[in-house]
Amino acid sequence: MGGGGAPVARTPERRPAAIAPAGGGRTGASVFSAERARALQDAIQRSKLTAADPWGYTSKARKWETRARELAERLARDGESASLRQALDALSAEVERDRDFQEARRLF
Repeated sequence: MGGGGAPVARTPERRPAAIAPAGGGRTGASVFSAERARALQDAIQRSKLTAADPWGYTSKARKWETRARELAERLARDGESASLRQALDALSAEVERDRDFQEARRLF
C-alpha cells in the first residue's frame, strides 16, 4: 500500500493569543465592575446566613442579590457604561448603609 513518498508537511494551526469577548472591546474597568457586582452578590448571600433576624432580612437581601446578579450579567455582557456603574455604586451604597447587613457582615 504505502508509497515511499515523503510525509506531507502540515501547517500548524494559528490560534489567536486571546479571544476577544463577545460584545466588543471591554476594558479592565468593566471586568472589575462585573467582579465587584459578583462580590457584592456573594456578600449579600453570606449575610443571609448570619442575619440576626433571618425571616425579616431574607426578603430584603434577596432583592439586593437579584439586582447585583443582574448588574453583573449586564456588565459582563455589555461592558461598563456610566449608567451601569452608577447603578452598581447605588446598590453597593444601599446595602452597605443597611444596619441589618452591617450586623450580619460583622458575624461572617
